[in-house]
Amino acid sequence: MNRKQFVTNSAAIIATAGLVNHLFADDHKHDMPMTTSTTGKSKYAKVLMSAIHCKLAAEICLGHCITELAKGDKSLGDCAKSTRETIAACEAFISLASNNSPFTKKMASLCVEICEACAKDCKKHAEHHAVCKECYESCTTCAKEMAKV
Repeated sequence: MNRKQFVTNSAAIIATAGLVNHLFADDHKHDMPMTTSTTGKSKYAKVLMSAIHCKLAAEICLGHCITELAKGDKSLGDCAKSTRETIAACEAFISLASNNSPFTKKMASLCVEICEACAKDCKKHAEHHAVCKECYESCTTCAKEMAKV
């Protein structure tokens, strides 16, 4: 892992930790639109965490794909495209679900399709690239969680 990847990954982990704290804070007293109970937990907490993990795994996989593409390995082109779509879809879902949007379910349905396509592309490289394996697993889990919304 190079310095740029380390800094990017560290920032993503810190941001994720902050969101995890927010989503699961039992003592949070504000009446926020994303809450549905007196505990302060989002009704989408589990799927949001799945989407955040999937987005992060896709970001890391995309970085790897770009590096390999720059070295001349064209086999990761479809994987790079799929991860970009997954990042966009998960980001949109996170934004909608965290605001309890009426479009959350429709976006979740689209995310299932996009995450399944990404998982299919990443699975082809999972045996040779650990980041592709992680993305494949994350997309598979995310698609399953999104299907429950």
